[in-house]
Amino acid sequence: MSATGGDAPGGHIVSFAPGDVRSQRRVAFVVASAAYGLFRLTSKIRIENPGYLPEKTGAIVAAYHANHLDPILVGLGLWRSGKLPHFLAKSTLFSGPLGIVLKGLGQIPVLRASAQAGDSLEYAKDALAKGEIVVIYPEGTLTKDEHFWPQHFKSGTARLALETGAPIIPAAHWGLEDVKPRGTLRPRFRPLTHTSVVRFGPPIDYQDLWEHREEKSSMTALTKRLTDTIAGMVADLSGRELPARFRTEEADS
Repeated sequence: MSATGGDAPGGHIVSFAPGDVRSQRRVAFVVASAAYGLFRLTSKIRIENPGYLPEKTGAIVAAYHANHLDPILVGLGLWRSGKLPHFLAKSTLFSGPLGIVLKGLGQIPVLRASAQAGDSLEYAKDALAKGEIVVIYPEGTLTKDEHFWPQHFKSGTARLALETGAPIIPAAHWGLEDVKPRGTLRPRFRPLTHTSVVRFGPPIDYQDLWEHREEKSSMTALTKRLTDTIAGMVADLSGRELPARFRTEEADS
């Protein structure tokens, strides 16, 4: 399967050719403008450390996932920092009106529990090679932790990095639980008094793992490193003490 020719999961062809990316950016301008206007009815947005995003090369943005609204917050954080985000999203979203929008934005569908599930990483590799930003939720789903700490990270993010050498930019956020509390359907409207923060961190250093990048232990170590880093960012943003399970020597250094 070629990342530039075949059908992506769900029959959606993903292309990152220059002309297609220009088209995606035109769609993104309209969608992001509308999304920002709607989001601002609920909260102000603060973007921290966008300078960690590379200027010209591709990168993996590994994002904390704790709220149904955080793809909007993270996506707006990237767009307003000059980057077009390409999310890896479950293929069931690529139908109906939402699917039309996601396809127009150049998002990458993931068909879980299927022989095609690995195809999404091939498209992600193509996007990275062309200098695009690929956004992955390492947990693959919303955290179920009652205190909103990250849960088990899957290995896909580490594998993609170790196969491409792309930088991993950790992203965390805080404040969305006050906008849309867990278990509720309707957001709260607090446009003047509340701020939701999205923060980007420095690239995860995994140079020490590169020589043995094909070994499972390297993938496991990088996944743990990423988990602890994002947990540390969440602790800092929320003003809480970092739980012991995330306190590795690497995370504290």
